[in-house]
Amino acid sequence: MPTDPDYRFNDKDRILLRDLVTEAKRRLADDPEVEREARLQLRDHLLDPDAIEQAADPSPEGDAMVVYVAANEPVQVWRVTSPQEVRPRVEFAQEFLVRYLVDAEQRSRPYLVLVLDQETSRLYRGSARRLTEVTEHGFPAAPQIPSPEDAIPGPIPNAASYRGHEERVEQYLKTVDGHLGGYLDAHGPLPLFVIGGTKVLPAFEGLTAHGGQVAGTLALAGMGSESPQDLAERLRPALDDFHARQTAEAVSELEEARGQDRVADGPEQVWTAVADRRVRRLVLEESLVLAGRIAGGGRELETVQLPDPVTLPNPDPDARPSPPGVATDIVERLVDGAVAAESDVLFVPDGTLPDSAGVAALLRY
Repeated sequence: MPTDPDYRFNDKDRILLRDLVTEAKRRLADDPEVEREARLQLRDHLLDPDAIEQAADPSPEGDAMVVYVAANEPVQVWRVTSPQEVRPRVEFAQEFLVRYLVDAEQRSRPYLVLVLDQETSRLYRGSARRLTEVTEHGFPAAPQIPSPEDAIPGPIPNAASYRGHEERVEQYLKTVDGHLGGYLDAHGPLPLFVIGGTKVLPAFEGLTAHGGQVAGTLALAGMGSESPQDLAERLRPALDDFHARQTAEAVSELEEARGQDRVADGPEQVWTAVADRRVRRLVLEESLVLAGRIAGGGRELETVQLPDPVTLPNPDPDARPSPPGVATDIVERLVDGAVAAESDVLFVPDGTLPDSAGVAALLRY
């Protein structure tokens, strides 16, 4: 469900949550696949708006909320950030739907920002709407040298240069690069944007072992004390340019691969390719929402018309409810399956894939 990002819960959130709980109880009563004991436990003890609110993280971060409710399990509540509008809905399944968290992570387009500074170099992890400083794997990284000014190439104001200056700079940057490698090893590769002065940037680019991760650079000195909000604002043009290049390269690669029969187009073809772990890159339009029935041992998808939103603060009595056996989280399932198979996932602007019904896949074979 969508939530107000500025409050842990407000009145609108509570109304929508109550409506969703009511819808869940209605569908629970109508679902013949739910065993009686589980139905009673869910209905009488777990599907409770107050219990869900109490289980929520006190931090209001995120503009959407995922609630997991299962018999014999504690209620789990996760706040996530989504750059696209979140559609309130209820899903029934045999397992906790971690796919929502995976999908939210991919949609947020995570990236890293490395700020090289003479006093302390800092690393930040960014997403669609937030930049958070990393405080692990050696960050923030202060130079272990007599004077922090030695960390920056070039003359030191009011001081004579000395022969060991460049060596000290190189050693410091290698140390920072080693810390960066530790973070990447632990959390996986991400696009990296590097901010630093006009002399330290080329020095770092010449020695880093992670040049393949660098998506952009920004020649700005003295950014070590900037707030995350100011850094994010300064980075916005570079991020927009990177995403535009990503989209153009993905479309070009899809077009080239079609001639080699290495592309799956449309939800049904892509679903089977993901199930078979054949996808190298999954490309989806940002606002794509799909509903369908899954068959053939999980390898086949029949798309159906998307049901009306299951609940709203003022429910429409004529709205079409979600029929039994229809999943409305097909996009999340595709993303989850692709990530599990170590495939790249890329969300592109709406209208980028007009001939593929909003979803295509570049195949490994």
